[in-house]
Amino acid sequence: MRSAREKDIASTAERRADEIASLGRVFDHSVGRERILAAAVTIVATSGFGACTVREVAEAAGIKAPGLYSHFRSKEEILTEAVSRVLADFTENAGAVADGTPEDELRDTVRRHVLYQIENVHLARVADMLLDTASAGDFVSHEDYERLLSQQRDYLAMLSRRVAAYAPRLPAPQVDIVTMAILAMCDRVAIWYDTAGPFSPDEVADIHWHLVRRMLAE
Repeated sequence: MRSAREKDIASTAERRADEIASLGRVFDHSVGRERILAAAVTIVATSGFGACTVREVAEAAGIKAPGLYSHFRSKEEILTEAVSRVLADFTENAGAVADGTPEDELRDTVRRHVLYQIENVHLARVADMLLDTASAGDFVSHEDYERLLSQQRDYLAMLSRRVAAYAPRLPAPQVDIVTMAILAMCDRVAIWYDTAGPFSPDEVADIHWHLVRRMLAE
């Protein structure tokens, strides 16, 4: 009979395996290197950058720690590539909207951002942690951290351009403030949204768009 501790360890391992499997849209689990990246994302999303050790990643990926080094030179390299992939996926899915009127493009951006946060909770948390965790830069090199932040800034700049196009009379300093307000509002959906709650993902996305419209109403 297994002890309570052994049962807890087994339960944690099973839950983590399910979480890693849920990232199959972004990471190909049939490839060892991809499983390692998915494991790192899962650990960071649930426990933070500090908890992402080589041993933890190897166990979650189902390999021995020495085998991990045949794919990556260091934990820092794993984290950098994992977060970069997450940011690229977010930008591709949340930011890539069809050409249309300024209203169409801003509306679709807001809605896709909200839906991404709901449908990709682990990925969203990792992307958000890069900004929210002051110590995130302690776990990757300065150059890599700046490159990751640059990926985030690219999305922010795109959102800012769409805000300015939708509200051309808004002074530039206010465009920056509104852009950050939209970003913060959409990002936090991943924290509070409850799938058992009264609103569907599409309804939450629509509510956020209505809030943005009111924010920019003249």
